[in-house]
Amino acid sequence: MSSDFAITGASTAQNNLLADIASKFNLTDEHLGEIATEVHRYLVNGLEGDDVRQGLPSRVSYIKKGIVEDIREAKKSEGLALGLTINTSTSRFKVASVKFVNNAPDIINKQVYYMTKDISNTSQLFEEAATHIAQFVNTHNLVSDSGQISLGVTIDLPLEEDSKSGGRVACDTRGCNALFMNVDIAQSLNSAMLKQHLPVRVTSTTNCVISTMVAAQHHFPTTCAALILNHGINASYYESANKISKISGSELSGSGAQVAINTELARFGENSEVVQPTMWDHRIDRESGNTGYHVFEKLVADKYLGEIVRNLITDFLDVRLIFPKDADVSTFSEPYTFFTSYMTIMEDTSDDLREVGDLLDAGFNVKTSHVDRQIVRALCRIVTMRAAKLVGAAVAGVVRKATEAMDEPAQAVVSISGQLTEMNQPYVGCTIKTAQELLEKMNLKDAVFNVLGEDGYTVGAALSSFSK
Repeated sequence: MSSDFAITGASTAQNNLLADIASKFNLTDEHLGEIATEVHRYLVNGLEGDDVRQGLPSRVSYIKKGIVEDIREAKKSEGLALGLTINTSTSRFKVASVKFVNNAPDIINKQVYYMTKDISNTSQLFEEAATHIAQFVNTHNLVSDSGQISLGVTIDLPLEEDSKSGGRVACDTRGCNALFMNVDIAQSLNSAMLKQHLPVRVTSTTNCVISTMVAAQHHFPTTCAALILNHGINASYYESANKISKISGSELSGSGAQVAINTELARFGENSEVVQPTMWDHRIDRESGNTGYHVFEKLVADKYLGEIVRNLITDFLDVRLIFPKDADVSTFSEPYTFFTSYMTIMEDTSDDLREVGDLLDAGFNVKTSHVDRQIVRALCRIVTMRAAKLVGAAVAGVVRKATEAMDEPAQAVVSISGQLTEMNQPYVGCTIKTAQELLEKMNLKDAVFNVLGEDGYTVGAALSSFSK
């Protein structure tokens, strides 16, 4: 991998440092296979009980694979439903109305609202959400034949579900906005909407990765897993309820159904034997405020990729191997100033790398040489490709577990959603390629991947509201 990034015209010292970085981010096929195997093992262990040392949380949802039948029933009446995405990482609400048009769910209207910054308690938060929903319903004159509009809610936080309508947010201060800790989303939002006399009721609450899987199932019935590539990362799959030891004896376990599992993939890597963070990853983990938590996410997610690149650039700065010596590079010393969205410059193939130069000029007030631009582009590519391969290996492990849980053999379909699917297509392409290559070695070469885009989980939230 290191020789792939050698730059013509760069000094020996520049190429040596770039080669050293590339070698530390390199992943062999054998290592990727070990990661896929360990993810599979973590998933198996996660079904045994909570807080297993080498297991993922694997939270059980009340969403069942048979939801496709419920959706078919809704088609017959061209049912109307609302989907609400609560994105805590970006402090946004997204509301969408979904109706069946030509036999397919279609977003009729959608609107993004931002959470008020000075909200001090949970009640205020959900009263604000109810106000936005009321505004949306009234603006678009939404009515339902039954008199009540079903609302499916999806959120980017883990849920401890205790019914079809949802459950409580299950996270602590390391991975959660304090306003949401231990909150029952359905109960809080229904109460707020009742006060405003809204003809809307929450009938389903899911994690975003599960609603993505539901949305995909409508188009691809054999969908068995889903992946979210967002500010964070997560994956879900369907598992046979009677094989989940930690819910043995429960109503769900006795149903014999296949139920959705929120793996909480971001937490892979905690106590891992095969995940090998670099010194730059350790630095970001140490300074993150949640050291040792969400280890895998810090290697691959939108929130951290740009920060990894910034740290690599500062290594070049510290030995004066990039940018003019009289340049003001103080901005590069400020954490999280190199946004992950900047990494699209890795796709610049122009002769003078103008896009790279323009970004560094506009964003950091630094005039650059052609070699400087090539170095920054190479660093973006190195970080992106490592992240994509890691995710691809993890997904292969998830798909292996999902196919084992199938009632009968069928083509595995995996759906991908989230803002990175639109912002960084090379990342998504490399993720899929890596997963397919590993799955082929597992004799699962027929797996199909599809990309739903960022609206996927909002549509899925609305469709989940039809669940019976």
